[in-house]
Amino acid sequence: MLRRISVIAASAAMLALSALPASAAAHSSTHKLSFPSHSGVSASGNYKIASRGVYVNVCVKDTGHQFAVGAVVVATNASGSAGANLGAVAFGHNTTQCRFGYIPRGYRKHLKTYLIGYTSHGTIAFKTSTKKIF
Repeated sequence: MLRRISVIAASAAMLALSALPASAAAHSSTHKLSFPSHSGVSASGNYKIASRGVYVNVCVKDTGHQFAVGAVVVATNASGSAGANLGAVAFGHNTTQCRFGYIPRGYRKHLKTYLIGYTSHGTIAFKTSTKKIF
């Protein structure tokens, strides 16, 4: 009998939580990333601040004719003296690549993005200036 009551209580709690709006159920929400513009590159992504760090999802598409293009998200500490990054690199025309993961929580004070392109010889064809997210 006690087991049934605990199962019923747990089920009621799960039902009540699932009825809440998404904003009430989660402490932090997902935000879109924006990237500097550059011809031949399309980038998108989102991020979420979590207790573990910054969860980042980033995608890049080569819409031009570069050998490879990349979209990078950089997170730094409060002073900007240390940081970590996560990026995606697409090789070849009309290809898309996505990456996701956590940037450690020590680096969640500032977030920036930039785009980069490479030649077939491994040299940098272009690198945009960084775009501040927060």
